[in-house]
Amino acid sequence: MKKFELFMGCFGNGITVCNKAVQEHGDYKVIAHIAECGKITWYVNPIGYVPSDALLKIEHTANVQHEKWEQWLDSMPKFQQYQTLLDAVPTNVMLSVMNLDCGLEGRIHYLKKVCYEKSYF
Repeated sequence: MKKFELFMGCFGNGITVCNKAVQEHGDYKVIAHIAECGKITWYVNPIGYVPSDALLKIEHTANVQHEKWEQWLDSMPKFQQYQTLLDAVPTNVMLSVMNLDCGLEGRIHYLKKVCYEKSYF
């Protein structure tokens, strides 16, 4: 197996996941990013590159991050959740959500899903 040493750091917009055992462009090799909403964006194939114990730590960290994000949103009144989520999405998504016929709860649910899938947080 390749050399691998897990490093995770918070640099202001989520968690950057690196392999400390490999340098690339004078820095640790970046292998993934965990958005504030808990979504993992992989820059390598995790199956062939990341050892199973490190993969479990990364997935656990993403799950914890997602729970924190959900708790943060849930701490707000519904209308503030809606405004916060609308502020995070592009204008075309905002306009389409405003025309949905599903009430405030349905719009919040839809926006959470979009924000997670697109890593807007």
